[in-house]
Amino acid sequence: MSRPVDHRSTEAARRTGRGRRIGITGLSGYLGERLAVAVRVAGHHPVDLGRANGLDLLDPGSVSEVVTRLAPDAVIHAAAANPGRPEDSFDAVNRVGSAAVAEVTTGIGARLVHVSTDLVLSGRAAPYGDDAAADPLGVYGRSKAGAEAEVQRIDPTAAIVRTSLIYGLHRIDRSTAGFLDRLRRGEPLELFADVVRQPVWVDALAEGLVRLAVEFPEVSGTLNLAGDQALDRAAFGRRMLARWGLAPAAFDRIVDGLAGPRLPGVALDLRLGLERARALGLACPGVDEVLARAGTVAPPGRTDPAGAR
Repeated sequence: MSRPVDHRSTEAARRTGRGRRIGITGLSGYLGERLAVAVRVAGHHPVDLGRANGLDLLDPGSVSEVVTRLAPDAVIHAAAANPGRPEDSFDAVNRVGSAAVAEVTTGIGARLVHVSTDLVLSGRAAPYGDDAAADPLGVYGRSKAGAEAEVQRIDPTAAIVRTSLIYGLHRIDRSTAGFLDRLRRGEPLELFADVVRQPVWVDALAEGLVRLAVEFPEVSGTLNLAGDQALDRAAFGRRMLARWGLAPAAFDRIVDGLAGPRLPGVALDLRLGLERARALGLACPGVDEVLARAGTVAPPGRTDPAGAR
């Protein structure tokens, strides 16, 4: 077995050390690809803990073998079974797979940063502090809450990052791409005006996760890391569609709807307190600030968040 890495060495060494090997699960995903960039920008080396090297989150044995063999100094666990996949895969990948990752990182002494979600919360008691107890509504949220509990039980020193909707400026996200396709085909689109989130720019999130892995080994437990602006899904959707070139006339086919009366299993208000992130200098800019930097023109129609209170 490879020699264990002591990630609890002096704080000064952690904050100034360069050239560390940062393992990433889900490296081929939307977040993972930007994590690899952020790792390199910070002067470290991304290590692909994925299928390319034989890792299978459904097989704890393969998780142990791959992570032990590649022996990263830290692991950012970003892989997950997300909404859109069969629900029967959620628990096995998200809870059991995350437990396997935590077991092996603890065994080799690697720092663990686990990526979670605001959907571990019900949306009935916003705003949620960093230490808010999980109270998920749906199957996906329950699987991610279970993952949080397993990681915290196995490695109390791990950082567990709750984040929100992830978007980027380098490549269109899957949700916005689907909306854009529908509207360009001439179909109507309903976006929820009563579902409030804090969308996070993927590059800022990736940078924050890397810093938690390397600079802040003393940070443990749950921490909210999301955009510094609450938006309802309708306002956010319009902004993203404008960013990716939807013709102004097509915005007329977007209507605001309400999820609350029709979808009782949907978390409506997932505003997050960002106190711990701000104290560490990790707070992410809001959507409007990010888009303004990129020179994106505001979309026609309503842009103010109706549901953000």
